[in-house]
Amino acid sequence: MKQLFIAGLLFCFTLPLHAQETTNSDNKLFEHSIGLQVNQLIRQVLNFSNSTSNTNTNPYLINYSIRSLKTNWGLRLGFGYNYNATTSDDGITKSDNKINDLQFRLGVEKVFELSDRWTAGAGIDGLLNLNNDKTTSVVVSTDTSTSVTTTTVGSYGFGAMSWIRYNITDNISIGTEASFYYLSGKQKQDITTTQQNTSGGQTNYFISTSKSSNDIATGTISLPIAFFIAIRF
Repeated sequence: MKQLFIAGLLFCFTLPLHAQETTNSDNKLFEHSIGLQVNQLIRQVLNFSNSTSNTNTNPYLINYSIRSLKTNWGLRLGFGYNYNATTSDDGITKSDNKINDLQFRLGVEKVFELSDRWTAGAGIDGLLNLNNDKTTSVVVSTDTSTSVTTTTVGSYGFGAMSWIRYNITDNISIGTEASFYYLSGKQKQDITTTQQNTSGGQTNYFISTSKSSNDIATGTISLPIAFFIAIRF
């Protein structure tokens, strides 16, 4: 799977080089597209409550694609990243949580011109997900206890996708997509607990560790409820 990603990336970077063979904008060989997921923006504009449940399972916030205008075949990249850091402290227990989640996809697609305004596409993607989450919890008392939990997940997969777009102008489109992706990988968790004990003027530390590793596999269907604004050039 890793070799497939590397080969695909190298091929992707060679396509823009061929695009430079275009002599003028009326006779270009390739079309580029950069899309941004706008679900959160739509929620803000329409004043949806933050408490409203979010059923959008599409993690790819930014997408890039390049296609041949002669064959309508092309490549696409998708990227998503989530970082979240929170801290809570009630005077007895202090907790720090850090979440680092990365999602990446690379695929090939076929574009279909349905009309002057409507286009659609379908293809197959290769996937890579990397998650690194860390929680530190400190309980302050006579015997202070510190617990550090680190959870990492690395998974690879593939799946099929399709999309449809409406061309607002010659260079701006809005659309949505649906997909079914299968991922498999390994989840690792390390827990380190340090117990501080003070007695008779002396401080002793007791450290315990535990490690676990589990194989994981998931299949996810993303319904067409994620909307993207795309700029084509």
